[in-house]
Formats: sequence, C-alpha cells, structure tokens
Amino acid sequence: MDELKLQKRYAQSLFDLAKQENIIKEIFSDVELIYDVCKHNREFCVILKNPTIKPLKKREILFALFNDKCNALTMKFLSLIASKHREIYLQGICSSFVEIYNKHNGIKIAKLFVAQKASEEIKQAIKQRLEADFSCKVQIEEHEDRSLIGGFIIEFDDKQYDASFVRKLNDLKREITK
Repeated sequence: MDELKLQKRYAQSLFDLAKQENIIKEIFSDVELIYDVCKHNREFCVILKNPTIKPLKKREILFALFNDKCNALTMKFLSLIASKHREIYLQGICSSFVEIYNKHNGIKIAKLFVAQKASEEIKQAIKQRLEADFSCKVQIEEHEDRSLIGGFIIEFDDKQYDASFVRKLNDLKREITK
C-alpha cells in the first residue's frame, strides 16, 4: 500500500473515532504534541524506524513518553500502530490528521516566507487580511528563508504574493536592461 494512503487512512480512522467520542480538540492537541516530538527529536524517529527494536519495546517507549500527557484513545491508537508495525509512519499520520482537522474546521494554511522571524503584529495583520479577503479561518505557518534578503512571500490557496526584496531587485534589473 502507498505510504501516503496508509497515513491518511490511519489519520482518518483516528479522526472518525475522536469525532464519534466528541473529543476532536483533545485528540488534536495530542496529535500536535506527538507530531512536534517526531519533528524535533531525531533520536525518537531513529528508534521508531529501527527494525531491530521490537514493537513491544517501541510501544513501551511511546507509553513512557505520552501516557501521562495524552488521552486514552490516543494511547490505544499508538498501541495499535506499534502492534501493526506502522510506527515508522507516525509523523506522516500526525501530519495527515492535522490536515483532516483543518479541513473539518475550515482552516486554511498560509505559508509565510521571511528573511528573519516576523513579529506577532505582522503575522496577525496578514492573518486578519487573509481571513477578511477569503472568508475563512487562516493559520500562519512561518518559514525563514535568508535568501529573500527582506520582505516576504505568502503562499495561500495555490496563489503566491511575492513582496520580497529579491523579486523587487530582479524587477528593477529587468527594467534597467530594457
């Protein structure tokens, strides 16, 4: 089975169970925590992907890390994943769950590329403008890209608004060479 399909199916199953139990927000918080650990802890990912470590040991590790921080449903789900040898897909499953959650709640992601970290006021202003223009909830996902020199690029709804210094310099260069 295709990895992406597998990840989406597991994520959809967890979402459906959370919806049935009316604990979507709580499970979403758990999934965000697990995703954050997967994303920022290389050693954790190495352990999950190591085929020489038995599923029972991986399950024990998952329980040691998350049992006191996560809902019982989340823990049962982690146990199922470990028993089915699907722990290597945990980060992708979490990512797919977040996508499903956002779609369910009408949240769209705006990617903000900046040369250096943007202030909260700027992010809030961009968020408010996008929400007003597109009549939806918006979540800003910030990415640093030093090659922009300054300014920003926003990617939203398959559109891109480029207000970076690099683009302005390139435009100026084109004008001069004409």
